[in-house]
Amino acid sequence: MRNLIDRMVGGAPCHRTLELARVTQAVHEVPGFLGPIDHHHLRLRIEYRPDATALRLEVEGDRLTMTAGGPAFCELGAAFASVEIGDGDFGMKPSADKKADPWWFWWMPRAVPAMTYDKRTK
Repeated sequence: MRNLIDRMVGGAPCHRTLELARVTQAVHEVPGFLGPIDHHHLRLRIEYRPDATALRLEVEGDRLTMTAGGPAFCELGAAFASVEIGDGDFGMKPSADKKADPWWFWWMPRAVPAMTYDKRTK
């Protein structure tokens, strides 16, 4: 993920779409995880827009679309880099708007770094 973000930054607007796997039972058993959600998203579309000022994550049917640009996209890359080198977890606000839900990144049991966004935490 970090490599993809690094290659997108600074160029023209672009996007990539990734397939998403179901969350495993081991992830659901992590302390503090809220448990299974009712809907499974099949794909994640990452859109880079140089003029975007905040990170945005929206549900579009069975797909999540994450849009970012500028400093926010670089901060997202830094979040993945931090987890990748074993710094534990990383939290960030997707915008300067104090109402925005934070995004958290952490290592999953026997898996690659994961990202979560859960509206149920409100």
